[in-house]
Amino acid sequence: MRTATGASLPYRCAGSAALALACSDITTEPVTKDVCHSELRWVGGKRGSEEMYPGRDCVGCHLDNDGPELVLGGTVYAYLITDRELHAELQTGKDCFGLEGVTVRIEDDAGQMFELTTNRAGNFFVEGNPRDFAKPFRAEVLMGDIQRGMGTSPQYGGCARCHDPAAPSAMELGLAFTVEPADADYRNGTGRIGVPDYRPGGPDAPTVEQELLDIAGIEP
Repeated sequence: MRTATGASLPYRCAGSAALALACSDITTEPVTKDVCHSELRWVGGKRGSEEMYPGRDCVGCHLDNDGPELVLGGTVYAYLITDRELHAELQTGKDCFGLEGVTVRIEDDAGQMFELTTNRAGNFFVEGNPRDFAKPFRAEVLMGDIQRGMGTSPQYGGCARCHDPAAPSAMELGLAFTVEPADADYRNGTGRIGVPDYRPGGPDAPTVEQELLDIAGIEP
């Protein structure tokens, strides 16, 4: 398996005029913080890059589009907003870049351990055959003094299938919640993977969640 350490790996092009031309195309777009807190989003379409489509179901997208097989993949953001309506109001953009430099520690059911670091887009992933990854698995996010583990044990490695505020919740689908969903099409809309109470301006600065509320003019 190949793991992404995500230290802002550049998109490399070589070999043909077509690839060279693709490299000159714009793949990101600057935006305001109310669109994406990172002030950057992906606009490169299906152009191959480790920064592509942050916030989407990487595993499912690669399967649907004959991309390299992924054992798992996801995106980490600088906030944790679990309320769907509030998230839609505070972050209006799609394919928003997340947070670079976050450690994601994942252990499969056979004790196989991955320790990944998010790249500039906030993306992390492991290339390989999903069948080599024993499920359910456990995951935690670490950054500085912040450590947050998942309370559930997923059966699927495409994190954004569930970590998608726009997806219907299990309750809306009429499903009884289970920590080990057996249905391959299972969805359970919830907050993005995030670093809660992250203070990029230092320990006395507001959290990102507070910053976004201030930008939107919403009282906490």
